[in-house]
Amino acid sequence: MATSSTDTQARSAGDKIAYAISFLFNPLLIAVPLYLIVALHTAANLSEGLAWWLVISLGVSLAPILFIRRGVAKGKFTDHDVSRREQRLLPFLFTLACLAIALVVLLALDVSIELLATFTGMLATIVVALLITQWASWKISLHLIGVTGAVLTLGLLISSTLYLLTPLVVVVGWARWRLKAHTAMQAVAGAAVATGVTLISFRLFGL
Repeated sequence: MATSSTDTQARSAGDKIAYAISFLFNPLLIAVPLYLIVALHTAANLSEGLAWWLVISLGVSLAPILFIRRGVAKGKFTDHDVSRREQRLLPFLFTLACLAIALVVLLALDVSIELLATFTGMLATIVVALLITQWASWKISLHLIGVTGAVLTLGLLISSTLYLLTPLVVVVGWARWRLKAHTAMQAVAGAAVATGVTLISFRLFGL
């Protein structure tokens, strides 16, 4: 059956929307506003909260993003999402190293228990994702891990009203599926891992 120009345009528009959603909800990017909110909400004052947020932004977002961009420029990674599973080990390890350094600094700064629980939960989630990606040879969705963890954290720490953001999880899942970056199961698994690890982390910290 021939494909009409209308169908082609619809697919093209859908792909563009999916790409925009995927870009905006890159886990390295959404960590920036998430930690800003948590830091300012739990710090004793503005300067303290901003200091905490700066440390996390450098370790969680800026350093990994620059590392991946450099890898793409050198041809080591196919794209900025590191879409090929076999290319993800090095970015995973680099990010974990950055997080470990950031964690040491955060402990030295005596950050709030809420911020520490959020950060530790993210660190644990990345470790789980690494194990699944490398040893199970399955590309779990980091985008779904990121957006699910963010919505859950905001709902638990800031206000239960923020659970109204939950549809974003479905929207991001659709975008990743639309772009054929993940199967529906890989998206669901990402959301499930983020939910489980975040809840366990908060429970361990008494929250």
